[in-house]
Amino acid sequence: MDESMGLSSKGRLKINGQLLYDIAFVFYFSDLFLQFTTFMNFFGKSTFHLASYLALGLIVFKIFFLDEQNVKSFILNLVFLGILVLTWRTSADFTLFSMGIFVLGARNVDFRRVVYLYLVVGTIILLFTMICSLSGLIQNLIYRRNQFSGAIRQSFGIVYPTDFAAHVLFLILSYSYLYFERVSIKSYIAFVLIAALLIHYCDARLSAVSILLLIPVMIIGKNAKKNDGICRKLAAFFWCVPILAAYIIVAMSYFYNPANRALEKINHMLSGRLAIGNQAIHQYGFSIFGRHMVEHSWGGTTGMKMFMGDRSKYFFVDSSYLRILIMYGVIVFILVLAILTIISYRSISHAEYALATVLVIVAISAVVEQRLVDISYDPFLIALLANVYSSTQIINRRKLQ
Repeated sequence: MDESMGLSSKGRLKINGQLLYDIAFVFYFSDLFLQFTTFMNFFGKSTFHLASYLALGLIVFKIFFLDEQNVKSFILNLVFLGILVLTWRTSADFTLFSMGIFVLGARNVDFRRVVYLYLVVGTIILLFTMICSLSGLIQNLIYRRNQFSGAIRQSFGIVYPTDFAAHVLFLILSYSYLYFERVSIKSYIAFVLIAALLIHYCDARLSAVSILLLIPVMIIGKNAKKNDGICRKLAAFFWCVPILAAYIIVAMSYFYNPANRALEKINHMLSGRLAIGNQAIHQYGFSIFGRHMVEHSWGGTTGMKMFMGDRSKYFFVDSSYLRILIMYGVIVFILVLAILTIISYRSISHAEYALATVLVIVAISAVVEQRLVDISYDPFLIALLANVYSSTQIINRRKLQ
């Protein structure tokens, strides 16, 4: 059959699988994004949960009925689905389960297309939420760093200022990945301005620092792609960053002692994260498949009431690495680090560097933020099984840039 006139049966299955994945991703991403806005003051969260199951069901259908299967892949899919279900039940947290489904379902999916959808849809929802909050249609939760004094922190319709800033960070990362070769001095100036605005309006210092850190990392990655010798040597070690970042934060949390002046200073710089991490380790410990942690954060209207009242109830593990290790267990912790390392190493091996560059910031951000396995923030883990370096991808990348 003439390729210009039609497609083989195998080709149609791949296209149908891509379309199904796109629809499910946009639907689930939008649903989960909105769940953590103050739009939820007008809707029942259970309705959103039920709607999200439909999107996950479409991905599971793709995995077992549209993707090519042999006995080995079928068994592996069942094993990983079993691990996801087990950690969901032991942790009583759905975040990893949904991310895992999208990772498994990304086979034969154009990764850049998914990131593009993430960037476009995420930008639209975030701007719409901001406009609605500033116009008074939904609540704009406003905090102060010291409850009744200190910097004013606006959430712009998101449940907490740092969550708003994290959305901005990951949208910038997705833009930097898609337009890697076109990022220029003008882009860097825009990044600095955005970081300054996040500090001014949200006092979101950690996300702002991550955005600023993206600039030198991007310079190294871009020059490495241009075959600069020093930058290629530096970029060759990008794959180590997730492992080092995880080791450092877990070790510092485990050995934290307020009597240690160095660790106490770091703890203060990280807004008490080491102390809470140490408390979580001693209270819940490490296990093979994780366990449920009872947490109380300041996000949303319920959290706002606690923030303005009894702040002693606050207990929330922010670090993604520590959170994964305690809530989902040692096996998942190792798997997630392996996924990050594999994706980054492939990027370096193909001398593309864009994905490895972005993952450096993702890995560093995960030291102090909990969004590494949250699909409403981080779309980059699905690169594990998706089409990232096929000939079609390279053509699409050149057209996009």
